[in-house]
Amino acid sequence: MNGSSARQLMSQMLVEKRNSLAPEKVGMRCEGARRMHGLSRRDVAQIADISFNHYQRLEQGTSVGVSAPVIVRICDALLMEDDEKARMLALHQAWARPRRPRSGSQASGEISGRQRASSSGV
Repeated sequence: MNGSSARQLMSQMLVEKRNSLAPEKVGMRCEGARRMHGLSRRDVAQIADISFNHYQRLEQGTSVGVSAPVIVRICDALLMEDDEKARMLALHQAWARPRRPRSGSQASGEISGRQRASSSGV
């Protein structure tokens, strides 16, 4: 699985789980009418003790630096079962996997003639 697919699946899981949880189920008191059935992104971020913007970027698949402990806190905030948490961590690992260097002379640090000429002012 590539990083893009992992991001999409992780995003989908987060949205579905967030929308399926009533605030009362996670110990939040609801006063007055709410416009949504599930938790808001702000609710999840608050429960997981992370910034709203960080959670929002993670859910939208645009976050670049998220650690496994943060994923675990989010899973706990969303009351995920062990199998769901394991899947989230596997997706995180696929997403966060370091990229391999490209093959070829550019990746190995060799300088091409064009690069050599431009760096020497010729």
